Amino acid sequence: MKLRGLRQARQRSGLSISQLADLTGLRRDTITHLEHGKEEPQPYVLRRLAAALSASSADLFGLGAPDGPAPQPVEHAPSESIPVPMGG
Repeated sequence: MKLRGLRQARQRSGLSISQLADLTGLRRDTITHLEHGKEEPQPYVLRRLAAALSASSADLFGLGAPDGPAPQPVEHAPSESIPVPMGG
């Protein structure tokens, strides 16, 4: 399975494949193969990559939120201040 978000996460962090390999202790070839879907990621590999890139496993699989600012929470008025129509 291809780690679709790996390259994007690596580039967002400003790291080359060699730099990421140094940070994670993985081989350059391993990272390249993972980015191109030529190798299945092992759980320990995912953990190392996620930690080095400050990303989640979902991000590395391309399942995280799209690039851009994080959505802001919507504040709702307390339920007491919402008028409720009365029947009758």
